[in-house]
Amino acid sequence: MNLARTFVPGLLALASALIATTTPARAADPSQYSRAENLVFADRHLVDLKSPSSLRYSFVRSGSLESGFEDQVRIDVRRNGKVCCTVQGDFLTGERRLALPEIPEAEANPVILYFLERDIREMQRLTKGRPNYFQKRIRMTMVDEAQVRDTTISFQGRELPAQEVTLLPYAKDLARSRYDRFADKRYTFVLAKGVPGGVYQLRTALPGALPTDPPALEEVMTFTGVDAGPAPQPSKK
Repeated sequence: MNLARTFVPGLLALASALIATTTPARAADPSQYSRAENLVFADRHLVDLKSPSSLRYSFVRSGSLESGFEDQVRIDVRRNGKVCCTVQGDFLTGERRLALPEIPEAEANPVILYFLERDIREMQRLTKGRPNYFQKRIRMTMVDEAQVRDTTISFQGRELPAQEVTLLPYAKDLARSRYDRFADKRYTFVLAKGVPGGVYQLRTALPGALPTDPPALEEVMTFTGVDAGPAPQPSKK
């Protein structure tokens, strides 16, 4: 999947930064990525998915910092016989909808990049910081500090093996005083090969003022199902 050709400017910058490395050799060889990078960005999440299919996810925002809401995400996938799949996404709806381009050669599930793209836009809105700065922090933490553990999830009445990747991109940032209220934000990625599309849950959580307080702001996207057959076509109006 050539990320440099397929993503809109924000996602292009994010995808390039998240997989970027310090040496050309490492950048060209996924075997040199960290375990977290491979699980989140390089695994072929879509290759076993029946075509065409639509992956569905719930999205829930909650917490005391701002008003919450519930919405949905849909990823339409169809095999093109080349490098797995062509993907079109609808991330949230109405005025919250994130405009996304079609991706012609996807193997990893781009819903992860969509989730992070929206998150970085929210960090920019809330802190007035620069998006490329937050991208850099996520990338560096994914390479050097991410915690990966094997776990299990309950899915359709079964217990499935899964991997959980946890990041605290800003906790050790020397410049955290510029956005200290958000510096302890935690990112959690739950991946499971037994789930269609490979992504079970993505979550960000900003701790409350006290350790016993619920998150001040939490966003959770969870896989809810897959629809086989032709994806709904957008209106031409």
